[in-house]
Amino acid sequence: MIRSRRNKMGLFDFLFGKKKQDPSFTLGVVNFFKGDDNPSDLMIVGFVKGTIKVGDEIVVTKMSCVTETPVKTNVLSLEVPEGEVQEASDTMVMARVQDGAKLDIYKGTVLHSENAPDAQRYNAYITALGIAFVNEQEGKLTKEDCEKLAASDISEIWQLYYKVHAEEAKRFEAKQVLLNYKRRELYKLIREKLFLLDDVYVVYSVETDEPYLFSHASEDEKGSLSVTMPMAQLIPSSYMHYHKETYKKDEIFDFKRIENGPDKEGIRNFIRDLFIYDGIRGIQYCGEKTTILAEQLVDLPRYKGMDEKEIPVTNPNVIKWLYLARQLGKLNTKDKKTLSQVYLYQFYEALKTAKFIAPMRLHGYDQLLEDNPQTEIEPNIPFDLAMQTGKTKEWTLKVYTDWKRLRKHYGEDCKALIVTLDEQLEYYDVVINPGDHPMAAATITEELYNEVKKKTV
Repeated sequence: MIRSRRNKMGLFDFLFGKKKQDPSFTLGVVNFFKGDDNPSDLMIVGFVKGTIKVGDEIVVTKMSCVTETPVKTNVLSLEVPEGEVQEASDTMVMARVQDGAKLDIYKGTVLHSENAPDAQRYNAYITALGIAFVNEQEGKLTKEDCEKLAASDISEIWQLYYKVHAEEAKRFEAKQVLLNYKRRELYKLIREKLFLLDDVYVVYSVETDEPYLFSHASEDEKGSLSVTMPMAQLIPSSYMHYHKETYKKDEIFDFKRIENGPDKEGIRNFIRDLFIYDGIRGIQYCGEKTTILAEQLVDLPRYKGMDEKEIPVTNPNVIKWLYLARQLGKLNTKDKKTLSQVYLYQFYEALKTAKFIAPMRLHGYDQLLEDNPQTEIEPNIPFDLAMQTGKTKEWTLKVYTDWKRLRKHYGEDCKALIVTLDEQLEYYDVVINPGDHPMAAATITEELYNEVKKKTV
């Protein structure tokens, strides 16, 4: 017999509501153990939404995995707190699942009818995680839990745990200490598992075709506007169908798949580049409450004590403020106009001290090397800079914020000159990061730049 959980029924009613019975059903796995008389069967405890019957065919879904062929089995028996039954609706049950021990079922797995909607399956999954890991285990994971759970499962557990304890942590320092400890513990597991995935999806901006920068702006009592550190949002492959439905109402988002590769370094390198080149300060994984900062995820380059000439050119602040401004799209509201002004102000401020990389072609460089392989090349070799038709001057000089973006268009062997806007705008207009997407680039003229310098002093 399973224990009655009458005190939790209010939670179930809140999550699922009181509805007319539906032919579909879901059962989120809260706990499980092998049957005494047949060890291949599995006794599964969880909350059923809808009506489940003895003899029903069930689909076994692990929300953290993508499976092309559904795994199916059958319900052999059902038990509720009052005793054994032939069917059960909207209640805690213990179901005997045929050959369940062979299906690698774990806490959070969802058993459901084939016609169960995505939203119903997701709710069953979240409910099971909440009961198993927040209510029953108080955020503690067993060794088996750590082995079985995916990074997305652990992220969901953390968000549920945070939701339950956040208000209490605001009032009591000891609870805040405990909450911070639990965050570090679960984040460590997420990091370990995240970099072992085959792939992950990243939310992109339609406007810039670059990772969308998730940031919040707020106004204090004096009217000053502050902006939170921008985050990138990563989504597990298994969530994509659900998230596409969530995001499709808003046409500002796109999704791109990041492959981890055979060396399992693809996701790590992608995230590191976001921090180094784009000014993104962390990632959100499966939700805003799972926010992991850059320093907690990857090793970042340290330039302290290095000669300035040896430090690679990067402009994370230039990129950050430009993309925040551009991803706003049409400035059709007062709030958007205000934010655009704030972002562009910071963008122009960053331009004043920024160094850029201008691709160039050296004349006679290869011949000089061939004739004098030991010669140290002096900078008196004739060269051409990359140009296009100008806006206010005859020519516009092409420059890039970093080597990564330059090499994307000009290859690994491209030579370049390090320049500042002050040096070039007297002679040329300047376009920053020209490429396939105009909204990810910015054209700066001498007149605009001088006006900007006056306003941002």
